[in-house]
Amino acid sequence: MDIAFNGAITMLIIGLCSIMSSNPGLVTYGSSDELVESSVAEVEAHNRILEPSASVLCHECPTEGSVLGRRVRYCRICKGYIKGFDHHCPAFGNCIGQNNHVLFMVLLVGFLSTEASYVVCSSQFAAKSQIVDRTRLETSLSGNLAISTMLFSIFQLLWQAVFMTWHIYCICFNIRTDEWINWEKYPEFQDVVHSQQGQSFNEMRFKNPYDKGILQNVKEFLGF
Repeated sequence: MDIAFNGAITMLIIGLCSIMSSNPGLVTYGSSDELVESSVAEVEAHNRILEPSASVLCHECPTEGSVLGRRVRYCRICKGYIKGFDHHCPAFGNCIGQNNHVLFMVLLVGFLSTEASYVVCSSQFAAKSQIVDRTRLETSLSGNLAISTMLFSIFQLLWQAVFMTWHIYCICFNIRTDEWINWEKYPEFQDVVHSQQGQSFNEMRFKNPYDKGILQNVKEFLGF
């Protein structure tokens, strides 16, 4: 068990170094002014179709048909355009995009399995040492350390499990976190329902043009 646990920690450290230094899918271009002007012009042309109340402003994000290509989004923190941009991860200090999204999911699985293993090991240690039955004054330093780190690992497991579930959902339905939160910025996710006679506004609904079914979406994520 010690060998497996230490091996998992070593692999996590290697994975962390890899994702922190990896290229998430940075898209380079010739002229930033030219790019921004073209993307704004495209979105404003789309907005003229809608009513003013349903207009969409996306001055920092190119559309699907823009110069940079398909599903390229702008990260304000990295100040760059990322292909397949999901989110900027402050823990890793890097964007999660097309080139490192799979590695990000592998690291999530690694963190969950390692923390779950640690909770099991620390609970077994506490049970064998009868730490739970002792008073606070009788508990040793190693016992306090085992209990505190076990509780911290349980907390980590809870929010990371929710985080993992969300990303699995996004993979299955082929949508990025940024696209889900900011779908009103991207014209391809907008389904405009024209108002009926007598109404002065149009209704804008969410649609996902990239959803090809769960199996095909997972294959696309894995690069098959």
